[in-house]
Amino acid sequence: MGIFKLRRTDNGTSCPRSDILSIMQVDRVEVLEILRQCHIFHRLTDEQLESVTDRVEAFLYEEKQAIFEQGSVPDGFFFVVSGRVRLSRTRKKAEDFAFLESHDYFGEEALTEKSVRRRMTATAHSDVIVLRLSRNVLTALRQEFPQIALPMRVVLNSYLLATDLKMDWRAPREIIHFIARRHWTFLILKLLPAMAIGALFIGPLAYLSIVVFPDTLLPVTLLGVMMAGFLIWFGWLVLDWTNDYAIVTNRRLVKLEKVLLIYESRQEVPLDAILADDLKTDQIGRLLDYGDILVRTYTGVIVLNRLAHPQQVINLINEVRGRKKFHRRTEQLDQIDRTIRERIEHLPTEKGLPHGVDVPVHVKAGVLQEWMSELFLLRLEEDGNIIYRTHWFLLLKKIGLPLFLSFILLIGTLLIWLNLIPIGISTGTLLFIILGPLLFLWLLYQYVDWRNDRYIITPELIMDVFKKPLGTEEKKSAPLRNILSIDYERKNLIGLIFNFGTVFIRVGESTFTFDNVVNPAEVQRELFQSFMELKQRDEARQEQERHDQMADWIERYHNYIEGATPENPLDEIPEGEEPLADDQPDESENTP
Repeated sequence: MGIFKLRRTDNGTSCPRSDILSIMQVDRVEVLEILRQCHIFHRLTDEQLESVTDRVEAFLYEEKQAIFEQGSVPDGFFFVVSGRVRLSRTRKKAEDFAFLESHDYFGEEALTEKSVRRRMTATAHSDVIVLRLSRNVLTALRQEFPQIALPMRVVLNSYLLATDLKMDWRAPREIIHFIARRHWTFLILKLLPAMAIGALFIGPLAYLSIVVFPDTLLPVTLLGVMMAGFLIWFGWLVLDWTNDYAIVTNRRLVKLEKVLLIYESRQEVPLDAILADDLKTDQIGRLLDYGDILVRTYTGVIVLNRLAHPQQVINLINEVRGRKKFHRRTEQLDQIDRTIRERIEHLPTEKGLPHGVDVPVHVKAGVLQEWMSELFLLRLEEDGNIIYRTHWFLLLKKIGLPLFLSFILLIGTLLIWLNLIPIGISTGTLLFIILGPLLFLWLLYQYVDWRNDRYIITPELIMDVFKKPLGTEEKKSAPLRNILSIDYERKNLIGLIFNFGTVFIRVGESTFTFDNVVNPAEVQRELFQSFMELKQRDEARQEQERHDQMADWIERYHNYIEGATPENPLDEIPEGEEPLADDQPDESENTP
């Protein structure tokens, strides 16, 4: 198939051929495979892919070398062949955006013919080999193969949206490969009723204020109030549409839904738990190119509603799933190499986190919410376990009545002592002595009842502890590794204002609920983080056991070839004796 000449650069820009510093090689078969797996070129034939491959350039960048800078003019669209690329940006401060690996792509700004600037800085995080399709080549490819124009537009729009949004729930190494809102048609459908009602009310008011009562203030005031109200309504509808997202990362598929001040939900499923993705559409959807994507998991279906270009999104999901399998296979081969070198060359075993395990990151709420959470111990960490209690708002609901009655009793007793209520002081004091302790015990019971309900995340289990004071205790638990999906909901205005809701954890055929916990998005993230870390530890341990077994075989073979194995028959023959011939009988067998 041929090879590519690999060009090494001294700076972050493309170098002309006359400035080549060192020549290396990239297998053309590997380049063709990278392009074939990319959903952008999914509809191209093998001959067309060969034509695209002919126009690819390969570059080598050394560690910490800039590939392109934020604010620069886009010069091309890149694929990672080997190594890692760091994407970062500077807004108020410098921040990492993503770390890319082999078969990932970046530099999406080059996919448009408009005059744009780079939103990111791309840096070689290690020695890295990249492929580049220059901007001129991309323009020519769009004209030659019109079927790639739509996938390019989907990739570009997703990238622009992802860079505009702040998604604190992402893990440090989690890459947004796709994000989109519902089709624009459904924004129009949301606005049409409001526009019709607005025209019904504003039209007559405008006629009254301008024609019938031009000198009267009341119709003009009503018209202004009505227009302001409808503008707020329109703005709310637009925000409601913009708050719903479908997201695909290198780790999970996420569905975000939020109704401003009323409802918020996030459903997600690990990519490994996806069984299939189906497309459901109707005649209008086929005409306008939108539809529902049904993502089937072990526990049910997550529906990504009314997305534009749904077939292209399915292709992208399948590509990301395939890329995840490729990365896992690459890591397994790397681990095999390390294990063999450790055995044969007697190198020390490498320590540290397995590749791909994220260091936990905590998303903080507002100062008041943080203070209230610490005051009521809504989240604790003890011996590696995370303990959650229901939100303090639920505590206020429990103790509200006894607290109110205690306040009434205290005020009433004070008024009696001040002779403002015609009841004897002795009688009032007696009532206070009798009712006060009872109300205090009631209040204490409600507090202990609230405090005894706990939700616990351990390195291996999730637990739901329910205990009545002086009563029964119920404890449910399930292995963390058996989690299939994690969702959360904040269903009402109170939950949105005070930031509490319910997290749903599907484990096998049952569902665990962490009810009314503070910051449910963060609880969901920590559950997912713990699940992924446990899964990666299990996979790493299983892989290491297989590699050790394989290394045992290789080490025994190596020792045998070197003549160092004690099992060598020639090594076991006593000095001065000859080995037996194949057909010579062993006299010891005939010895009585």
